[in-house]
Amino acid sequence: MKEIQLRRATVADAEAIAAIRIEGWRTTYRGMIPDSYLDEMDMNENVLHWRTILQALPAKEDSLCVYVAVSEDEIVGFVSAMKLPEPKLGKDGEINAIYIRPQWQRCGIGKRMLHKAARSLQAMGCTSCVIWVIDGNAQARNFYEELGGEILIEQDFSWDGLDLTEVGYGWNDLSVMMASADALPFPRAMQ
Repeated sequence: MKEIQLRRATVADAEAIAAIRIEGWRTTYRGMIPDSYLDEMDMNENVLHWRTILQALPAKEDSLCVYVAVSEDEIVGFVSAMKLPEPKLGKDGEINAIYIRPQWQRCGIGKRMLHKAARSLQAMGCTSCVIWVIDGNAQARNFYEELGGEILIEQDFSWDGLDLTEVGYGWNDLSVMMASADALPFPRAMQ
């Protein structure tokens, strides 16, 4: 089995993070979001977005974290979480993004990254969190439910001119998310 390391993301990781996010959207949301939108996702714009976030990270360690999952010097996934300035749906933390390259999904990386993000949120003083998912993403929804996430809200929203429905999952206690992540079996190993 290939070993996976989790480490804090750096500015040098912006391109890999952007590529994983775009690949994730194109793979997951094809058929839910217009192909034209997915095909036109701009790599340079995404790199700039993540570079800006990662450059600000050292000054925001008390309220923001980004981790990457690495196998043999290749970034295969990332997670981003933050302490909310104001509670949202009664939760004080939010997991903003979690993406894993498709060929690395279902081998335990997501559980490890969510555990790491939850631990970081606790270190920031958070006790609870929310995560958002587009309604048709059944794989992510099942994953969050396996980890004890409860549906807090389903709502329509607009994203870059697209009308979508999102589902907010919440955990009242980050320890429950971490314990659930630890308890779930690893589905398969990467060879």
